[in-house]
Amino acid sequence: MPRDYDPVLRRAIASLDFNTAEARDAVYERARYAVTQFGLPAAETGNEQAALEAAIARIEAEMQRAPAWPGRASPMPPAARPGPPDHAVPAPPSAGKSVSWRVIAALAAPILLVAIALYVFWPRSAERDRAAKREDAVAARVEDAKSANRSSDPQRSYIYNRQMVYYRTVHPVGTIIIAKSQGFLYFVRSNTSAIRYTIGVGRECANTAGLLLISAKDQWPLQPPGTGAQQPNRFGARALALGDTGHHIHGTYAATIAGEDGCFPLVNNDVIDLYDRVPVGTRTVIN
Repeated sequence: MPRDYDPVLRRAIASLDFNTAEARDAVYERARYAVTQFGLPAAETGNEQAALEAAIARIEAEMQRAPAWPGRASPMPPAARPGPPDHAVPAPPSAGKSVSWRVIAALAAPILLVAIALYVFWPRSAERDRAAKREDAVAARVEDAKSANRSSDPQRSYIYNRQMVYYRTVHPVGTIIIAKSQGFLYFVRSNTSAIRYTIGVGRECANTAGLLLISAKDQWPLQPPGTGAQQPNRFGARALALGDTGHHIHGTYAATIAGEDGCFPLVNNDVIDLYDRVPVGTRTVIN
């Protein structure tokens, strides 16, 4: 929701020694420039600019309606007049002390810029940080619940079960990283965490490396035509195609063993979990 710039502008105008139309215009221009520098999305910037212009219009309308204030070229906005109403009106400046309105506006500009920065940018940034922390906390609880549904064979060590692990990476969230030498696949959740799956490295992909994209997803893929009955094939419960290479991240009905047929097999429970998390187009780094 756009901010109300009215009190900010009034305070900036109140700091002017000479409240002239030219001095106010300089303050307004500074405010317009400041709003464009906060790095907000285009739509939010447009909303903030509209709110700023509405505040300027209200203040200028008051200037036209209010009676002239002695010693000023135009009336002071009522909300910005310093001191109680019964204060004595200051004497007008002597004719010999003429100060450029540009100098006055320049002195008021830092006050305006700081006020707008604190009033608009900092609160929004704090709100976004709080929202991001809430989302991270919810995501962590969901991931913990999913990871608690352990993947695999109770006969093997827990080390090989699907689990959230500490993992530092420069790759963006949502990237799949296949570490062939480790026998693990990592699904990146942040720059310091990932869900780790145990994989096999089949003969087909022993020498595969580089960056590929998930180009297709298939549930319970069947044997190719001409191989007899349409029964689930070596791809197990799910298959994720790696670009146009013909290779797949896929399921298996047995424990994952390096050197077996296929490409990158995971036990069926793990490949189903990965399949549900990964959209088509996901970056896959193989090293």
